[in-house]
Amino acid sequence: MNTSSDIWFAFIKTFSMLFLVLAVIILVFYFIRKFSTAKGVKGGKDFIKVLSMHHLSPKEKLVLLDVLGDTILIGVTPTNISKISSIDTDMDFSGQGSEAPLNFKDFLSRKLGKPMSNKNRADKNLTTQTKEG
Repeated sequence: MNTSSDIWFAFIKTFSMLFLVLAVIILVFYFIRKFSTAKGVKGGKDFIKVLSMHHLSPKEKLVLLDVLGDTILIGVTPTNISKISSIDTDMDFSGQGSEAPLNFKDFLSRKLGKPMSNKNRADKNLTTQTKEG
C-alpha cells in the first residue's frame, strides 16, 4: 500500500488548486480596479481638489473645493454636509502677485464681495509682527 504517497499527492493537489483560485480572484480584482479608474467611475484626484479647510470646532469645518473647475464652499459636521456657496470668479491660490498670502477669512470675505477693512488689515499686520517678534 502506498497511502503516504497518495496523501502527499492529494495535499499538493488541494493546495495547488487553492493557490490557483486565489490567483484568479486577485487578477479579477486587479482588472476591475484598473478599468474602473480609467473610466472615472472611482473619482480620481483630478475631479475634486481641496483648496482650503478651516476648522470651526473639533468636529465642524468649512471646506473650499474645486470640482471640475467650479469653486464650492461646503460646511461639514459629523452628521451633515451642506453646500454653502458657489464661487463664480477665478482666484489665484498660488499666493504670487500679492503682498502676503491671504488667510481663509480674508479669502472668504473677498469672494463674497465684502472688502477687507483697514482694521482687519491692521489687525493682520499686528498679529504677524507679534508672532515674528
